[in-house]
Amino acid sequence: MVGDGGFLVEEFINAITSQLDRVQDSLRVKAVNRPLTYALKDLTLELKVFVDMDAQGNVRFRTSGPNESGSSVVHLGFTTITKPMIEENTISLATTRSASLEDLGLGPEDRQKLERVGVRNLAQLNRLGSSTGVQTIARLSDVSFDRLKQAIAMGRPQVHAVQPEPPPKPRPIPQAPPKAGPVFTPSRGPVFSPQQPPVIRVAPGVTKLNLRGANLMGEDGPASVRLNNRLLAVSEADNDQLAVHLPEQFESGALEVSLPDGNKVTYELSVMDGDQWAPNGDMS
Repeated sequence: MVGDGGFLVEEFINAITSQLDRVQDSLRVKAVNRPLTYALKDLTLELKVFVDMDAQGNVRFRTSGPNESGSSVVHLGFTTITKPMIEENTISLATTRSASLEDLGLGPEDRQKLERVGVRNLAQLNRLGSSTGVQTIARLSDVSFDRLKQAIAMGRPQVHAVQPEPPPKPRPIPQAPPKAGPVFTPSRGPVFSPQQPPVIRVAPGVTKLNLRGANLMGEDGPASVRLNNRLLAVSEADNDQLAVHLPEQFESGALEVSLPDGNKVTYELSVMDGDQWAPNGDMS
């Protein structure tokens, strides 16, 4: 609540529903000893408030003071909603982890215009763009077409690095000093042509691959990774990183990353002998 007594509509509704949630939780505890009890069916509020809109476009309510006339009467009715109804009428949790409009370089005014047409993040922008086209979004939201194209380009999914998680180190076994022999210098590997996928060298015993990038979360979930056309299980996922489990026994082969925008990035996974293996660097 600000100094003039005004409050955001969403904050007021969230405060009411939060307290109703606590009532529901207490009913669950009470039901242990009271199989039959009473619950709130509907809640209706009548507010006498002044309705204002601030510079950011937020609607605020301000309660009327003593002897202050001219307030509006606002009726709020609360009813129950179940989990299937929530899932059907709200965005998926995966979508909420998509890059925000601020991350795409859009200013407050452009973000506000896009929010009015139901766009709050990259996943929603791409979804609307695939249905109506960027030109239509620009016309409906009054956001520059070039600015939208730039934001979409900035939000394009990318993989910056694929690195195996080092296997646990075995306990050292005392051995006799090795005989003098030729000095082995690890090779940096061949220079790949544009048609040849980068090689990811993996030591035996590695159980996880870590991917670092940008915008790896889409509306339907994170990017998917396949090894020799076998889908790898995701252990951790975020907008800028992804971790997948490797099978207990796996062989060298094609590692394919399917990005949320439909593009694919291919690597060559190479299982090295213990003496050959050296940690990978970034595959930019």
